Amino acid sequence: MPDRPIRNILFEAPANIRGVWEIAEFEINGSGFAPQATYVSNVIDLGQPVSLGRLNWSVQEDEGAAIDLTMRSGDDSDPNTYWRKTFRGDETTRYSDGKALVLSTYNRLDKGERAGITPDTENWQTWSPPYDLALSSGDLAGNKPRQFVQFAVQFSSTSAAGGWLHYLQFEVSDPPVASQALAEIVPVKVSAGAVTQFTYKILPRLTGTDLGFDSIEIKTPARVASIDQVRLEGLPVDFTEVRVEENEFELRIPRMDLQRTNELLEVDFQAQVFQFGTVFAARIFDSEQPHEVHQGVTAGDADQLVDSNTLRVGLINIDKKAVNDLRLTSRSFTPNGDGVNDQLKIQYELLNLGAVPVAIDLYDLSGRRISELYHGTATSGRFAVTWDGRDAQAKLVPPGLYILRLEVESDGGIKSEQRVVSLVY
Repeated sequence: MPDRPIRNILFEAPANIRGVWEIAEFEINGSGFAPQATYVSNVIDLGQPVSLGRLNWSVQEDEGAAIDLTMRSGDDSDPNTYWRKTFRGDETTRYSDGKALVLSTYNRLDKGERAGITPDTENWQTWSPPYDLALSSGDLAGNKPRQFVQFAVQFSSTSAAGGWLHYLQFEVSDPPVASQALAEIVPVKVSAGAVTQFTYKILPRLTGTDLGFDSIEIKTPARVASIDQVRLEGLPVDFTEVRVEENEFELRIPRMDLQRTNELLEVDFQAQVFQFGTVFAARIFDSEQPHEVHQGVTAGDADQLVDSNTLRVGLINIDKKAVNDLRLTSRSFTPNGDGVNDQLKIQYELLNLGAVPVAIDLYDLSGRRISELYHGTATSGRFAVTWDGRDAQAKLVPPGLYILRLEVESDGGIKSEQRVVSLVY
């Protein structure tokens, strides 16, 4: 038979009326890989709500094949909701004989009563976006302590290329860092690219067995301009900046344990937002127990005096501007090898964009392109590239004036910004 994808095979044989023969073995051999395959794990019971940490994996993908790994977490053993028709118009209910339907009772309903099965969005998170398998690890998707997790893997193959998932391994902390950590941020609408004062509010609820925490890490769209104050119940407290990185910062704070349960923790910092709907995620952990996981916070009503209840920040005064604040470290530089002002640093910000083509080129005054500094894709955020004064052949260009051009191709068309660069040596 010629190679082709086969799902079902129908085998026909002459009627065995006299019973003189029987099939002892039946074997079919194919070549290649199934075009599509899906694995969904059983729901895994972790015993009690626990803090969800890192997920590690080992995969192998042939060129042309793809693997999508996703997961979800929940509070009960069934991620589905079952519905029954009441036969009062289009009305449906989740109950039968006064009890919530489960799979076994749903299957016992008459077919005409069954109204369908939907995901349980009250007790379960939706499936996570696919993990980037090139990284070999990522955070388990869970915005609070969860007792149940489930994994799904989608394999896409060709006849000659397949994929393998060798193992999954994940980390949890039992008991959790905190039984609950509600968090919200204010303000929730800001001007794109403007340095803004934010207050991050966390209300922890701890029980007697919870680990407690003394550290917070908050994700940011770019390096924060400043971290100004930490407060407990409205009063300033001492804190330490453990690290400040391009997209995250970590603080050491007074220890939060059972004695401080339900005390409002606030962090004031200044940062920029470049993308509509940016989420300021955060994790809490105990620095004295480095092998325990960093627990994610849950968006909610941490402070009843503010009406935020979210960690998502939107933009106001949105226009079609895609490039913001293209700037040079110096209008002129001297690439003469003395270690002083040998490179030109070019910084820029992209606003409210998905992954779009970006090009940064250098031209002489006649319009001839002499160097490609960057050609690729980028999303909203702050970026930087450097130029060492050399052309595409890695030769120093003559002293003079040059035109730096940044070009972004978005849904609204091509947007560009230009600057004049002076090279002296």
